[in-house]
Amino acid sequence: MSASKLLRAARRSAAASQRELAKVSGVSQPAIAAIESGAHDTSVRRLEQLLASLGQRVIVLPTRSRTVAEAAEAIHAGLARSDEEWAWREIVQTSDDLAHAEPDVRVVLAISRPHSVGDRNYDALLAATVDYWLTIDQLPRPRWLDDAAYVLDEPWDVEELPALRARARQETPEAFRRHGVYLAPAQLSSV
Repeated sequence: MSASKLLRAARRSAAASQRELAKVSGVSQPAIAAIESGAHDTSVRRLEQLLASLGQRVIVLPTRSRTVAEAAEAIHAGLARSDEEWAWREIVQTSDDLAHAEPDVRVVLAISRPHSVGDRNYDALLAATVDYWLTIDQLPRPRWLDDAAYVLDEPWDVEELPALRARARQETPEAFRRHGVYLAPAQLSSV
């Protein structure tokens, strides 16, 4: 992940504007904008300073998998260009990544609150996917999973075929039900 994407994801996760980050970090807003846009590549030291101002830090993970926050950025990009198929593939890839990660790495991949993907259904689906892969092994769940922003007011039946919808509802794990999302777990597998 580039410094620009890392800083933007961290700032969004902290629900801070560039102006707010500038105020607490002592780095000008135009400088922050230049880093986030990729117009200026920053040093690790400067990045650490900015992240520390957000209450976050840089770490190295023993994995090639993306964090959930990075996956949310990719889902957002797909939905922004009206490519729901792309967004779905990103959800499936996130599910696969979490399924194959060691338990401790799985927790770390999910710890940072992702920025909204721009669609309540997909926000809830992403949270439900994370919730599922953490609770299946009784791993710690990050607090963001309990935020109302990741729970649908109206249930979403992901299965489009009415003939298969009842079965999908029966097979829906509790972690998905908590978020108002109904689907059979097999729908999230790339195999």
